[in-house]
Amino acid sequence: MEIRAFASLLWRWAWLIALVMVLSGGLAFIVSSQLPATYEAKATVTVARRSAAESEFTAISERPTTTYIELLRKRPVLDAVITRLQLNMSVETLEKHLRVSVLRNTSLIVLTVSDSDPQRAATIANEIVSLVSERGRELLGNDVTIGRYSLFVVDPARAANKPVSPNIPLNVAVVSIVGAMLAVAGIMLREYLDDRVRSAEEVEHLINSRTLAAVPQQALTLEQGKLASVSDGFSPAAESYRMLRAHVEHAATSRPLHTLVITSATDQEGKSTTLANLAVVLAQAGKRVVLVDTDLRNPVLHTIFRQPNVRGVTTALQHEAESLSSHLVPTGIANLSLLPSGPLPPNPAELVGSPRMARLIERLKAEADFVLFDSPALLDVVDPISLAKLCDATVLVVRSGTLRAGSLVGAHDRLAQFGIEPLGVVLNGIKASRGAQASLFTKRSRPAAASRSGAAHASAAPAEQSNAGLASATSDYRAESRKVVGRPADPARSDGSASL
Repeated sequence: MEIRAFASLLWRWAWLIALVMVLSGGLAFIVSSQLPATYEAKATVTVARRSAAESEFTAISERPTTTYIELLRKRPVLDAVITRLQLNMSVETLEKHLRVSVLRNTSLIVLTVSDSDPQRAATIANEIVSLVSERGRELLGNDVTIGRYSLFVVDPARAANKPVSPNIPLNVAVVSIVGAMLAVAGIMLREYLDDRVRSAEEVEHLINSRTLAAVPQQALTLEQGKLASVSDGFSPAAESYRMLRAHVEHAATSRPLHTLVITSATDQEGKSTTLANLAVVLAQAGKRVVLVDTDLRNPVLHTIFRQPNVRGVTTALQHEAESLSSHLVPTGIANLSLLPSGPLPPNPAELVGSPRMARLIERLKAEADFVLFDSPALLDVVDPISLAKLCDATVLVVRSGTLRAGSLVGAHDRLAQFGIEPLGVVLNGIKASRGAQASLFTKRSRPAAASRSGAAHASAAPAEQSNAGLASATSDYRAESRKVVGRPADPARSDGSASL
């Protein structure tokens, strides 16, 4: 993982890391506060000759020092101390609370006693030193050489003012840091196991396809509708759809591009919403657009535009001799017509891939500059493949943070099996700021900048002409939205499916 990606990951989960640190630190504080305090008392002693007249001390001082260190922790000494002080503990317990060491590069011996009572710790330490000083020769027995030496107190033990444990600040700091490290490890493990597609970089890495637009996540209520390009033309989402338009127009300058299929790997990726918004912004730019609902299993475009679904694709295929105008329905937006699905057929896959569909597409191309097709999900049915083979270009819609990498690769591979290379990907529902969007397109969409600029100039007059239609469509849509949350029943479906 790159440093920038790692930093971005930590920033995204900073709240969780901070929460874990606070909770673990708080738990450490509570637990440490409940632990009994432990105090230490230290007595410093040294070993020296009994007679100052003798001067051979340094030559043999190491052996007496080592001997007295052992004496200070001998069981007879500790047993005698327990008896003298009437301590309510065993010799084994006292041994665990006793530590003897030598200061480096000196002959000083430090006796350390730990206890929950600071005064008792000091008393025990001083009593051990006193007992060894008094009974040293008796304890040493017949060792005449060692018997010439005695234990002298350099610094007696004193009752400590502060406990050595628990060290609450240290415990809180250590546990908080450990908690943060565990949180980071958990986040990295989750990120490693989570294969959901989130960014344009991941899309490019997985299927080597560019991102045409990144549509930000936007909380659209039913009052605002699904068409960001209609409800709020200045929103980041509307600007993203204009960027998609710029890419499509730019691609049309270098190749024949009159028919475009928008599909997705799975359902609920936002392909129908993306398609409808693209149709609106193309129409606003002065292009004649026909929006075709070829999702003959679960059509939704007529619901988005609040139009009936009595006639449409299926009726146009059934009555080829009739004029297309009798099957197209207005949308209230200048330059934009809708061809709904019509009554649902029993054989949608065969119908979409039939010669009649190819002839219908040719007729639609004569009616508009761009013909945009909605279709089912790629991994569910074969309909999108049949349709993509008849059209000039295909665009994949991916919902950020929802679609699995395997599903995206599978959808791309399915297209590749039939020699279809998508024009690009629309990354839908990303969690990013407007500035981040601008940065993304500045880096990835420079070829489309000139086309977009020309489209903006060309769209000025048509946009004014469509203001009345936009207002009417938006008003009707909002009025219906107050009443209906789900999709209304289709009149065409009251008698079952169409027979084609």
